Amino acid sequence: MSRELEQWLLEERREGFKEGFKEGLKEGEDRVAALFKRMKADGRLQDFSNALKDKNVREKLYKEYGIE
Repeated sequence: MSRELEQWLLEERREGFKEGFKEGLKEGEDRVAALFKRMKADGRLQDFSNALKDKNVREKLYKEYGIE
């Protein structure tokens, strides 16, 4: 494989990783926002505070609210 081809493939992989990372970040932000909107509407301020501090609490709440 030529050096130019190797370099091009490496750059393409990096770009793909960046795009995948950006998409994953956006999905995660959307998921958190959906959870917090639902909790706010339900008046669950203490759970909101706990969810900010603890990933396990957030995961439990995602399941409870049916947020994938």
